Amino acid sequence: MNSEQQTPIIAMDNKPETRNQKPGALAVIILAAGKGTRMKSDLPKVLHPLRGKPLVQRVINTARKLNPAEIALVVGYRAKMVKDAIGDSVLYAKQTEQLGTGHAVTQAETALKGHRGDALVLYGDMPLLTERSLGQLVEMQAENSGPITMLTVIADNPRGFGRIVRDEQNQVIAIVEEAVCSPEQLAIKELNVGVYCFQTDWLWNNLPNIKASPKGEYYLTDLVEIAVQQGRKVRAVTSADLLETMGINTLEHLAEAEAALED
Repeated sequence: MNSEQQTPIIAMDNKPETRNQKPGALAVIILAAGKGTRMKSDLPKVLHPLRGKPLVQRVINTARKLNPAEIALVVGYRAKMVKDAIGDSVLYAKQTEQLGTGHAVTQAETALKGHRGDALVLYGDMPLLTERSLGQLVEMQAENSGPITMLTVIADNPRGFGRIVRDEQNQVIAIVEEAVCSPEQLAIKELNVGVYCFQTDWLWNNLPNIKASPKGEYYLTDLVEIAVQQGRKVRAVTSADLLETMGINTLEHLAEAEAALED
Protein backbone atom coordinates (compact mmCIF):
# COMPACT_ATOMS: atom_id res chain seq x y z
CA MET A 1 0.00 0.00 0.00
CA ASN A 2 2.31 3.35 0.46
CA SER A 3 -1.43 -2.83 -17.94
CA GLU A 4 -0.36 -5.02 -26.26
CA GLN A 5 -1.20 -2.96 -28.90
CA GLN A 6 1.14 -1.87 -31.71
CA THR A 7 4.87 -1.92 -31.16
CA PRO A 8 5.54 0.94 -28.74
CA ILE A 9 8.36 3.47 -28.85
CA ILE A 10 10.67 3.51 -25.83
CA ALA A 11 11.01 6.93 -24.26
CA MET A 12 14.62 7.86 -23.54
CA ASP A 13 15.73 9.49 -20.29
CA ASN A 14 16.21 13.03 -21.54
CA LYS A 15 13.98 13.49 -24.59
CA PRO A 16 11.40 10.71 -24.58
CA GLU A 17 9.59 10.02 -27.82
CA THR A 18 5.82 9.99 -27.80
CA ARG A 19 2.87 8.72 -29.82
CA ASN A 20 -0.50 10.33 -30.36
CA GLN A 21 -3.26 8.88 -28.21
CA LYS A 22 -6.97 8.77 -28.88
CA PRO A 23 -9.06 11.23 -26.86
CA GLY A 24 -10.66 9.50 -23.89
CA ALA A 25 -8.13 6.68 -23.84
CA LEU A 26 -6.47 5.53 -20.63
CA ALA A 27 -2.81 5.98 -19.82
CA VAL A 28 -1.14 4.10 -16.98
CA ILE A 29 1.78 5.55 -15.03
CA ILE A 30 3.72 3.06 -12.90
CA LEU A 31 6.14 4.45 -10.33
CA ALA A 32 9.24 2.26 -10.13
CA ALA A 33 12.16 4.58 -9.36
CA GLY A 34 12.98 3.69 -5.78
CA LYS A 35 15.77 1.47 -4.51
CA GLY A 36 13.81 -0.21 -1.74
CA THR A 37 16.36 0.06 1.04
CA ARG A 38 14.39 -2.14 3.42
CA MET A 39 14.69 -5.06 0.99
CA LYS A 40 18.40 -5.16 1.97
CA SER A 41 19.52 -5.79 -1.60
CA ASP A 42 21.22 -3.91 -4.44
CA LEU A 43 18.51 -5.23 -6.76
CA PRO A 44 15.86 -2.58 -7.49
CA LYS A 45 12.86 -3.38 -5.34
CA VAL A 46 10.52 -3.69 -8.32
CA LEU A 47 12.72 -6.41 -9.85
CA HIS A 48 12.50 -8.77 -6.89
CA PRO A 49 10.82 -11.92 -8.19
CA LEU A 50 7.40 -13.04 -7.03
CA ARG A 51 6.72 -16.59 -8.18
CA GLY A 52 9.14 -16.18 -11.08
CA LYS A 53 8.13 -12.70 -12.27
CA PRO A 54 9.49 -9.29 -11.21
CA LEU A 55 7.07 -7.37 -9.01
CA VAL A 56 6.70 -4.60 -11.57
CA GLN A 57 6.04 -7.07 -14.40
CA ARG A 58 3.04 -8.34 -12.47
CA VAL A 59 1.77 -4.77 -12.12
CA ILE A 60 2.31 -4.16 -15.85
CA ASN A 61 0.49 -7.40 -16.73
CA THR A 62 -2.52 -6.40 -14.63
CA ALA A 63 -2.54 -2.88 -16.08
CA ARG A 64 -2.52 -4.28 -19.64
CA LYS A 65 -5.82 -6.03 -18.96
CA LEU A 66 -7.39 -2.55 -18.81
CA ASN A 67 -6.41 -2.01 -22.49
CA PRO A 68 -4.59 1.30 -21.93
CA ALA A 69 -3.37 3.41 -24.82
CA GLU A 70 0.02 3.72 -23.14
CA ILE A 71 1.92 2.50 -20.12
CA ALA A 72 4.69 4.76 -18.83
CA LEU A 73 7.17 3.35 -16.34
CA VAL A 74 9.00 5.90 -14.19
CA VAL A 75 12.43 4.49 -13.41
CA GLY A 76 15.33 5.80 -11.35
CA TYR A 77 17.57 3.53 -9.31
CA ARG A 78 19.49 1.23 -11.68
CA ALA A 79 17.24 2.38 -14.51
CA LYS A 80 19.08 0.40 -17.20
CA MET A 81 18.66 -2.83 -15.26
CA VAL A 82 14.92 -2.21 -14.98
CA LYS A 83 14.64 -1.36 -18.69
CA ASP A 84 16.62 -4.46 -19.67
CA ALA A 85 14.34 -6.62 -17.53
CA ILE A 86 11.05 -5.15 -18.81
CA GLY A 87 12.00 -4.49 -22.44
CA ASP A 88 10.33 -2.27 -25.00
CA SER A 89 6.68 -2.98 -24.20
CA VAL A 90 6.30 0.28 -22.23
CA LEU A 91 7.35 3.91 -22.42
CA TYR A 92 10.01 5.08 -19.99
CA ALA A 93 10.57 8.25 -18.01
CA LYS A 94 13.37 8.84 -15.52
CA GLN A 95 13.28 10.32 -12.05
CA THR A 96 16.91 11.20 -11.40
CA GLU A 97 16.30 12.50 -7.88
CA GLN A 98 13.88 10.78 -5.52
CA LEU A 99 11.74 13.79 -4.63
CA GLY A 100 8.41 12.16 -3.87
CA THR A 101 5.46 10.68 -5.71
CA GLY A 102 4.24 13.97 -7.14
CA HIS A 103 7.67 14.65 -8.60
CA ALA A 104 7.81 11.10 -9.99
CA VAL A 105 4.50 11.46 -11.84
CA THR A 106 5.66 14.79 -13.29
CA GLN A 107 8.51 12.96 -15.03
CA ALA A 108 5.95 11.00 -17.10
CA GLU A 109 4.34 14.10 -18.60
CA THR A 110 6.69 14.35 -21.59
CA ALA A 111 6.38 10.66 -22.39
CA LEU A 112 2.59 11.00 -22.40
CA LYS A 113 2.48 14.32 -24.26
CA GLY A 114 -0.74 14.59 -26.22
CA HIS A 115 -2.70 12.19 -23.98
CA ARG A 116 -6.13 13.65 -23.25
CA GLY A 117 -7.91 10.86 -21.45
CA ASP A 118 -7.54 9.69 -17.86
CA ALA A 119 -4.31 8.62 -16.18
CA LEU A 120 -4.13 5.73 -13.72
CA VAL A 121 -1.21 5.98 -11.29
CA LEU A 122 0.10 2.72 -9.81
CA TYR A 123 3.15 1.57 -7.87
CA GLY A 124 5.56 -1.02 -9.17
CA ASP A 125 5.71 -2.74 -5.79
CA MET A 126 1.98 -3.57 -5.52
CA PRO A 127 1.75 -6.88 -7.41
CA LEU A 128 -1.50 -8.14 -5.87
CA LEU A 129 -3.76 -5.37 -7.17
CA THR A 130 -6.55 -6.92 -9.21
CA GLU A 131 -8.01 -6.09 -12.60
CA ARG A 132 -11.41 -5.89 -10.89
CA SER A 133 -10.44 -3.16 -8.44
CA LEU A 134 -8.51 -1.15 -11.01
CA GLY A 135 -11.31 -1.55 -13.53
CA GLN A 136 -13.82 -0.20 -11.01
CA LEU A 137 -11.51 2.73 -10.32
CA VAL A 138 -11.13 3.59 -14.00
CA GLU A 139 -14.86 3.18 -14.64
CA MET A 140 -15.79 5.44 -11.75
CA GLN A 141 -13.39 8.15 -12.91
CA ALA A 142 -14.82 7.95 -16.43
CA GLU A 143 -18.20 8.82 -14.88
CA ASN A 144 -16.74 11.40 -12.46
CA SER A 145 -17.16 15.09 -13.21
CA GLY A 146 -14.31 15.73 -10.78
CA PRO A 147 -10.59 15.27 -11.44
CA ILE A 148 -9.73 12.40 -9.09
CA THR A 149 -10.96 8.94 -8.16
CA MET A 150 -8.83 7.14 -5.60
CA LEU A 151 -8.54 3.62 -4.21
CA THR A 152 -9.03 3.16 -0.49
CA VAL A 153 -9.17 0.16 1.83
CA ILE A 154 -10.74 -0.62 5.20
CA ALA A 155 -8.39 -1.95 7.88
CA ASP A 156 -9.12 -2.95 11.46
CA ASN A 157 -5.55 -1.99 12.39
CA PRO A 158 -4.86 1.17 10.39
CA ARG A 159 -1.59 2.02 12.07
CA GLY A 160 0.95 3.79 9.89
CA PHE A 161 -1.29 4.96 7.04
CA GLY A 162 -3.04 8.15 6.01
CA ARG A 163 -6.73 8.34 6.93
CA ILE A 164 -9.53 9.24 4.52
CA VAL A 165 -11.64 12.07 5.89
CA ARG A 166 -15.19 12.47 4.54
CA ASP A 167 -17.80 15.15 5.08
CA GLU A 168 -21.46 14.81 6.10
CA GLN A 169 -22.36 13.94 2.49
CA ASN A 170 -19.74 11.13 2.55
CA GLN A 171 -17.53 13.02 0.08
CA VAL A 172 -13.74 12.66 0.40
CA ILE A 173 -12.37 15.98 1.63
CA ALA A 174 -8.85 15.13 2.84
CA ILE A 175 -6.11 12.57 3.36
CA VAL A 176 -4.54 13.11 6.77
CA GLU A 177 -1.22 11.48 7.55
CA GLU A 178 -1.17 9.55 10.81
CA ALA A 179 1.46 11.77 12.43
CA VAL A 180 -0.88 14.77 12.35
CA CYS A 181 -4.21 13.00 12.93
CA SER A 182 -6.54 14.16 15.68
CA PRO A 183 -7.81 11.48 18.09
CA GLU A 184 -11.05 11.32 16.08
CA GLN A 185 -9.15 10.90 12.81
CA LEU A 186 -6.96 8.18 14.30
CA ALA A 187 -10.14 6.12 14.79
CA ILE A 188 -10.89 6.20 11.04
CA LYS A 189 -10.41 2.79 9.44
CA GLU A 190 -10.55 3.88 5.77
CA LEU A 191 -7.00 4.26 4.49
CA ASN A 192 -5.27 5.77 1.50
CA VAL A 193 -3.80 3.11 -0.81
CA GLY A 194 -1.91 5.60 -3.01
CA VAL A 195 -3.55 4.52 -6.27
CA TYR A 196 -5.37 7.23 -8.24
CA CYS A 197 -7.12 7.83 -11.55
CA PHE A 198 -6.90 11.46 -12.72
CA GLN A 199 -8.27 13.62 -15.47
CA THR A 200 -4.95 14.00 -17.29
CA ASP A 201 -5.22 17.68 -18.20
CA TRP A 202 -6.12 18.54 -14.63
CA LEU A 203 -3.22 16.42 -13.36
CA TRP A 204 -0.56 18.16 -15.47
CA ASN A 205 -2.02 21.59 -14.68
CA ASN A 206 -2.03 21.01 -10.93
CA LEU A 207 1.15 19.03 -10.24
CA PRO A 208 3.07 22.36 -10.15
CA ASN A 209 0.73 23.50 -7.35
CA ILE A 210 2.05 20.84 -4.96
CA LYS A 211 4.17 22.48 -2.29
CA ALA A 212 7.38 20.88 -1.08
CA SER A 213 7.23 19.02 2.22
CA PRO A 214 9.70 19.87 5.00
CA LYS A 215 11.88 17.12 3.49
CA GLY A 216 11.79 18.82 0.09
CA GLU A 217 9.53 16.18 -1.46
CA TYR A 218 6.30 16.52 -3.45
CA TYR A 219 3.42 14.17 -2.70
CA LEU A 220 0.46 13.12 -4.85
CA THR A 221 -1.75 13.10 -1.77
CA ASP A 222 -1.70 16.91 -1.83
CA LEU A 223 -3.72 16.85 -5.06
CA VAL A 224 -6.78 15.71 -3.12
CA GLU A 225 -6.67 18.84 -0.98
CA ILE A 226 -6.03 20.98 -4.07
CA ALA A 227 -9.08 19.52 -5.82
CA VAL A 228 -11.29 20.05 -2.76
CA GLN A 229 -10.10 23.65 -2.43
CA GLN A 230 -11.12 24.17 -6.06
CA GLY A 231 -14.59 22.87 -5.23
CA ARG A 232 -14.06 19.75 -7.31
CA LYS A 233 -15.36 16.29 -6.43
CA VAL A 234 -13.00 13.52 -5.28
CA ARG A 235 -14.50 10.03 -5.45
CA ALA A 236 -13.24 6.75 -4.03
CA VAL A 237 -13.46 3.03 -4.73
CA THR A 238 -13.03 1.03 -1.54
CA SER A 239 -11.37 -2.37 -1.65
CA ALA A 240 -12.42 -4.99 0.86
CA ASP A 241 -9.11 -6.83 0.46
CA LEU A 242 -6.29 -5.38 2.55
CA LEU A 243 -3.80 -7.89 1.15
CA GLU A 244 -4.51 -6.73 -2.41
CA THR A 245 -3.33 -3.25 -1.55
CA MET A 246 -0.10 -4.29 0.16
CA GLY A 247 3.11 -2.71 -1.05
CA ILE A 248 6.20 -4.92 -0.97
CA ASN A 249 8.68 -3.06 1.24
CA THR A 250 10.46 -5.91 3.01
CA LEU A 251 11.37 -9.54 2.43
CA GLU A 252 8.64 -10.40 4.92
CA HIS A 253 6.09 -8.62 2.72
CA LEU A 254 7.41 -10.59 -0.25
CA ALA A 255 6.90 -13.84 1.65
CA GLU A 256 3.31 -12.77 2.47
CA ALA A 257 2.64 -12.13 -1.20
CA GLU A 258 4.11 -15.52 -2.13
CA ALA A 259 1.78 -17.18 0.36
CA ALA A 260 -1.21 -15.22 -0.96
CA LEU A 261 -0.59 -16.42 -4.51
CA GLU A 262 -0.41 -20.01 -3.30
CA ASP A 263 -3.90 -19.82 -1.79
